[in-house]
Amino acid sequence: MKLATIICFLLLTSITQAQEKDKYGRPALVPEIAELKIGDQVPDILIDNIINNDKRSIHTSDYKDRLLVLDFWERSCSTCIASMPKLDSLQRVFGDRIKLLSVTWESEAHIVDFFNKNRFLKEYNPPVHRASAVDDRILRSYFRYQTNPHVIWIYKGRVIAITGYEHITSANIQEVLDGKTVNWPLKNDSFDPMYPLMRLDGLSTEVVDSPYYGYSVLTGTSNSMQIGLGGLFYKQDTVRNSSRLAFFNQDLSHIYQMLLYATKPLVTVEDMRKDATKTPYLPHPARRILEVKDLSRFRNVDQENQVVWDRKNHFCYEMEQHGLVDKQALIKQALIDLNNRFGLNGRYEKRKVKCLVIIKTDQPLTDTLPKGKGGMSIPALVMMNLDYTQKFPPAVNETGLGFEVEFNMMPDDGTLAGFRKEMQRHGLDLIEAEREIEVLVISDAK
Repeated sequence: MKLATIICFLLLTSITQAQEKDKYGRPALVPEIAELKIGDQVPDILIDNIINNDKRSIHTSDYKDRLLVLDFWERSCSTCIASMPKLDSLQRVFGDRIKLLSVTWESEAHIVDFFNKNRFLKEYNPPVHRASAVDDRILRSYFRYQTNPHVIWIYKGRVIAITGYEHITSANIQEVLDGKTVNWPLKNDSFDPMYPLMRLDGLSTEVVDSPYYGYSVLTGTSNSMQIGLGGLFYKQDTVRNSSRLAFFNQDLSHIYQMLLYATKPLVTVEDMRKDATKTPYLPHPARRILEVKDLSRFRNVDQENQVVWDRKNHFCYEMEQHGLVDKQALIKQALIDLNNRFGLNGRYEKRKVKCLVIIKTDQPLTDTLPKGKGGMSIPALVMMNLDYTQKFPPAVNETGLGFEVEFNMMPDDGTLAGFRKEMQRHGLDLIEAEREIEVLVISDAK
């Protein structure tokens, strides 16, 4: 009996622990808390465990006559992190009239460590250390969400808006402070990107089963989802014998980058070990070339309100075809379709581009480590120290060395001169030279 009791206890404990996490690994919501919607009065909520702030805890009632903006984030959300310097800047501009508070369910230890080590945020002067409520369950229970960033606007004790990060602008904040009624699109986390935009259930089975069955639909921005939601959504439906490709609220630059990137075979670590010249297709600006008359379709060159530009220049798309079509084949069909609809020609081609070329010198290689002992290989140096920073021309590896040789590289000072000096110490060097590399080109169709 004792053994059975122990087993039951362990099973119940395991079930309880499983229920304490949602599918994203976040702690479960507090069950007795009712969700708040736009227009609802906000109760006096104690917000504690705040770091990087003059107060360790605050109450929502402290801001009954001011604007309180809650920005839900987590460390895996690159968009959240990229927006943090802007949030700090806006907080300084508006001062005590507003409170921009970041909120995360993650632990204080993890978040403190993140702010101490994140290179992007440390580049700013002063380094960005956002005021952030940590270990949160209470606020997420009042303001429920699936995806980050998730922004709650509270003014004079009421929820006035629920948006994505793109609405946090100086103009929008001033609009609220001026007492104007805002009517921004609601960030809708109940949207299912895997469910078809067009469900043609009214068609007969014979029509859907026809080898000619298929459709594509292109729309403007949808208010039912956030800007730049996810990436490409691809699904083979074995029940309906169909294949579907979709994306939502993406601008033209990202649409072509996503689709063209996905037409390339994935470059694996094993590929790079066999061929040292192979590298992943990195999103380096110099590897993308725009040859179009109207640049305003691709970026906000006229400096209009970013939210307005986003709403005019983001698109949703869905293509469905009969049969279980390979993802790359479906993407190539979608590219032809979108080229025709937008009057563009997106493709990869070889161009001569100014590059940083990594070479071996006549000096012996030094400070090398046995493979797998914690050093950095040449492809890792290219990706981590050069191309990912996007500060320098694209890097090309002409050392003939791949993953088989690793170097005990010390941290550089973030400058090209500092990185080059460190490489020279290892028997390597960097030179600037033109090289013919593969680039992504988008041009107006002829």
